[in-house]
Amino acid sequence: MKKQAVLILVAGLLLCVVTTVGAESSNVVKIGSDATIEEGTKVHNVLVIGGQVTVDGVVENNIAALGGSVVLTRTAVVRGNVFALGGIVVRGRGAEVHGNVTEINADDISTAIANALSEEWEGWSWIFAVVSVAIFLGVLLLTVFTVLLIPKPVRLIASAVKGKPFKATVWGLAGLVVVVPLAVLLAISVVGIVLIPLEMAIVLCAVLIGFISVSQLVGQKLFTILKKQDQSLMRETIWGLIILWLIGWIPYVGWMVKVCAIVLGLGGVLLTRFGINQHT
Repeated sequence: MKKQAVLILVAGLLLCVVTTVGAESSNVVKIGSDATIEEGTKVHNVLVIGGQVTVDGVVENNIAALGGSVVLTRTAVVRGNVFALGGIVVRGRGAEVHGNVTEINADDISTAIANALSEEWEGWSWIFAVVSVAIFLGVLLLTVFTVLLIPKPVRLIASAVKGKPFKATVWGLAGLVVVVPLAVLLAISVVGIVLIPLEMAIVLCAVLIGFISVSQLVGQKLFTILKKQDQSLMRETIWGLIILWLIGWIPYVGWMVKVCAIVLGLGGVLLTRFGINQHT
């Protein structure tokens, strides 16, 4: 079990990513509620956050439950993978799963942390690996929410970065430079001190949505190279995010690529006024 905990996390992450990249109408996405696939019903993917998945019918691809369990009855057929984070997978007799079944519950997470702090692991690098996967999962969830709720601003920001990369870089650098002096100015007055957390929240949101928009451009470029244009915004963004995350593991180069993506994205946000106006 030398590296088992991290491998389980990574395997679950990949299954989750594959599940969420589709955005077709036949996908089932539930947040804060349960999802039931009735017998005789056929869907592509199922993603539930904070709820339980019950399958009596057919799921053509994958199932992911984040913060819940998956129940497969005797008539259930899953032609892809099943992933449960913070829950369990219950299979009835006769249930068919053609892919892999992965569970990551509280016991697994506790074991991973315990192993990370023991001599069984090869140094502290594995702790950073676990943290990196956890952060990526968080960004992944925020990306899914952002693309589902506000797809238009993501497209406008990505378009501004693609059309005016130099201008976006200048605006992004200027935005980062202004953050600290503005915080200092706010700290001078009593009212300004109260506004500092608001400033930080706005900056964080701007960086996040900008990074997501740049991820969409990266994913779009990937599918162009693969000659698979006209993909959904969700698919392009998720795969772009994966690529940037993987590049981040490259020594010396990875962090620079991420910084460039943050600067470009922030510049695009400022150029489009948080994706409200189309920059020409």
